[in-house]
Amino acid sequence: MDWDLCKTFVAVADTGSFTAAAKRLHASHPTVSRKIAALEAQLGTKLLARAADGFVLTADGRTLREHAEAMAAAALRAEAAVGAGGRKARGTVKLSIGATLASHWLMPRLRSFLGAHDHIRLEIITHPFPASVRRREADVVLRPVDSGEENLVGRKIGRLGTGFYASRDYATGRSLPERSGEWKGHSVIGFADQDSNAQLARWSDAITRQGTMVMRCSSQGDMLAAVRAGIGISALSCFVAESYPDLVRVAPQKLVSVADLWLLAHPDLVELSAVRAVVDFVAECARADRERLRG
Repeated sequence: MDWDLCKTFVAVADTGSFTAAAKRLHASHPTVSRKIAALEAQLGTKLLARAADGFVLTADGRTLREHAEAMAAAALRAEAAVGAGGRKARGTVKLSIGATLASHWLMPRLRSFLGAHDHIRLEIITHPFPASVRRREADVVLRPVDSGEENLVGRKIGRLGTGFYASRDYATGRSLPERSGEWKGHSVIGFADQDSNAQLARWSDAITRQGTMVMRCSSQGDMLAAVRAGIGISALSCFVAESYPDLVRVAPQKLVSVADLWLLAHPDLVELSAVRAVVDFVAECARADRERLRG
């Protein structure tokens, strides 16, 4: 059985659509459709049935999916068995990490790591986040939840602190709020994407409820830019905000550690020398920056 066709089938089975599967595989919609048709012709059965919002698996499709996932697991074990014998860390390692952590925390440290591991090619995956290790979208994930349903191995390596910040220009001539009753008259920048930041958005909205919500943003980068432009006060990751001297902490006691940082990998990949090198490097960075990350 053609493994490339199987990978395409698994992508469609996971996403329920040719368009989403094509995006995941970096392929075109016609290519995905053609490969599914080829696989169905090869097996002599229908694997997918059209539904109102995409595709669902037929009975034969569900059976094939079970076998395809077993094939993927076997491929991982084979890769690990062969790669573990190499003395020098080499190969491509895909690391799934949030965009803010990637740009403001990890990137400045990568030059020395890549210089010391010139046989490793690192791929930083920030979207979609978090990427799935089971579907081989990533080899290592750094995320605010533990292994969940993916049967990953790893450990908690830190916590992220969040506080309120304003620009020094905004703070000039103002009395910044320190208690809940002192937010009246202040401009607030909130979270637009409350699904992905539910706990943090609720915390921010509750504290600032007497202020005036002038803007909501879906990305930490836009919230940071808005604060630095003097538009208002916003909740920001401390490790980001503290690196900008033009920002000041508002209500210093209003600090929340909203996220644990879990560093995880597939159990069949974690002993690959290249994967192990990346895991050890990220864990050491978090250990060295423990207080900075907590805020």
